[in-house]
Amino acid sequence: MALAAAASLVLSGCSGGNTDNSGKKKTKGATSEAQVLTAYNPQPASNLKQGGKMTLPIVEIPDQLNGLQGNASLYTSKIDWFYQPQLSFNDPKGNITFNKDYLTDVKMTTVAGKTQVTYDINPKAKWNDGQEMDWTTFRDTWHALNGKDKDYVVGSSDGYSSIASVKKGKNAKEAIVTFDGPFVYWKSLFSNVINPHIATADAFNKAYVSKPHPEWGAGPYTISKFDAKGGTVSYKPNPKWWGAKPHLDEFTFVQMEESASINAFKNGQIDAVHPQDADQLNQVKSVKGIDVRRGTTTSNNLLVFNSTSPQLKDVAVRKALMEGIDRSQLAKITFQGLNYTEPLPGSFLLFPFQKGYQDNFGKLVKFNADQAKKDLDAAGWKVGSDGIRAKGGQKLELTFPTIGDRATTKARATALAQMMKNIGVKLTIDAHPSADFNKVFTKRAFDIFGMGFISSDPNGILYICQMYCSDSSLNVSRSVPKSMDKETKAVTDLPTLDKQIKAGNKVELQAMKTYGIMPTHNGPTIWVVKKGLANFGAAQFYGNYGTLGPPELIGWAK
Repeated sequence: MALAAAASLVLSGCSGGNTDNSGKKKTKGATSEAQVLTAYNPQPASNLKQGGKMTLPIVEIPDQLNGLQGNASLYTSKIDWFYQPQLSFNDPKGNITFNKDYLTDVKMTTVAGKTQVTYDINPKAKWNDGQEMDWTTFRDTWHALNGKDKDYVVGSSDGYSSIASVKKGKNAKEAIVTFDGPFVYWKSLFSNVINPHIATADAFNKAYVSKPHPEWGAGPYTISKFDAKGGTVSYKPNPKWWGAKPHLDEFTFVQMEESASINAFKNGQIDAVHPQDADQLNQVKSVKGIDVRRGTTTSNNLLVFNSTSPQLKDVAVRKALMEGIDRSQLAKITFQGLNYTEPLPGSFLLFPFQKGYQDNFGKLVKFNADQAKKDLDAAGWKVGSDGIRAKGGQKLELTFPTIGDRATTKARATALAQMMKNIGVKLTIDAHPSADFNKVFTKRAFDIFGMGFISSDPNGILYICQMYCSDSSLNVSRSVPKSMDKETKAVTDLPTLDKQIKAGNKVELQAMKTYGIMPTHNGPTIWVVKKGLANFGAAQFYGNYGTLGPPELIGWAK
């Protein structure tokens, strides 16, 4: 699920892993493509009933409803997916196909050593307000996302900054995109595009705040009811849609905490639920008429260290704190009762089952509390009579906000506080409801924060700038200096994937030496759904759901 068309990474609260604990043999995190698991009941349209309703829980209805804007979250993209254009889709292995409802043909050629892509736009493609979807849609999206106009707040300019021009082709329904040179990941761009109404920076940033503007959408569904205060977003078939008829008569998101969603599923109020730990899974496994759908997740969960916090400005302190954290213990808490294990992750660019993956973090940090104590001593933070370290009259006291009411979240936070206490650091846990995630994240109201990125694109190297460039809105640690930006941005301009992987791993290792982010786990993903729900569940690089195509393919099997 994409945070932006320019972005593969979508923010979520720090999630736990999950799997079915029903006596099956222990599952392991995938370390090769052959081990990747999917479960989403794929069905062609001919096997689906026409009509019916579907209700899903959503943790938050965010203020920012422009999925391409830098403050958008996972929940923005979930809401957008049902009423905004989706020009391309990924299958579970990350292969990209273009949506014929919007693009009748896409051709790539090389012209004078430069990658050039020609998009033929469907003559029927229009926005709901009647405006044509034409070559200017591509131009405006490029202008918003290429990073040149800093007034546009975007997650990153990855890919779009490598475009030299977007021009009109043989007519207004043809866009010709020319890159600065060879560009490996051209298929990953323009999966989402912007409406002409938000082509200016001011509108791009502000127009969608608390307003979904269904008239600016285009797709098989449109919003029929939006009530952020009441926690409801409903969709109906779009009467202006030119493509295949959607199968559901109505689709609704209802905002609720995770614990409430478990009870709602048990009571038949919602049709699917996403349990995050063994306790939640055990509560719903016995419900009659369900499927438990498990898959390999494409997410990175991490601890972020705020390098602008007074006590964390010193890189030596941040490194020492990481040395004092036993990631294997945190993973054990996360996966307790789930019959699941995985190696500790070491990269935010590629997953362990992908070619070129390296354990870059593992090369830099090993859990060693004694070494952590020595490093804090060397940095001038001495243990006081109360057991808390201090320097220059300031104590080494840090805040750690938690999001949501999940038992594993609380248990991990408690364990982390104990690990910090062991090395002379006081960690205060600050509990927040799930709906506060965006608030904590955008205001950077933390010293250490647990969060996650969910990836919708297998081409992780493309988003290296989103992770590590100094001006990326996802670089919330602010530990990677501006002086690294040039080298980081140069990675995706290399002519082959092999060269990019080699250079990307080198840059990531260097960026991780600033000790701002610490990978904790990937984990499996699980959906428990009512039997018969089709094209929905656990699949990799799927955006929001395990469907291999457009939203109209979600429905109930005949």
